[in-house]
Amino acid sequence: MRLTDHTDYSLRVLMYLNQTQQLSTLKDLSKTLGISRNNLIKVSAQLSELKLVETVRGSSGGLKICKSTGKKTLREIVSQTEQQFRMAECFVQKDSNCSFIQTCKLRKTLKGALNAFLDTLADTTVDDITPKKA
Repeated sequence: MRLTDHTDYSLRVLMYLNQTQQLSTLKDLSKTLGISRNNLIKVSAQLSELKLVETVRGSSGGLKICKSTGKKTLREIVSQTEQQFRMAECFVQKDSNCSFIQTCKLRKTLKGALNAFLDTLADTTVDDITPKKA
């Protein structure tokens, strides 16, 4: 299982904002997290839409984390930021060219692994992964 860069960036932004608990500009986030401004624009738009961050417009604007976000589980966030969890061609059975599709046990095994992965994420919150201030 590999998360997309978008989800990785989303988690990094949330960790940083949760750690600082203050308004941060895209310029600050880009410099601190090593993420391009263009990627941060996309990430921040989605995080705002999901009500995980608040956006403040204007010359003194930026992003800040919503109070409830720290209690959100990683499963909740990853499930909203990942487009799909297709681990193999057989996860979309109607479009699969696999000759084993009718009798394959691999699909069931991979689905179990995916569920175990997501269940582990359900046990961890943004607060749990946020580094403490030095």
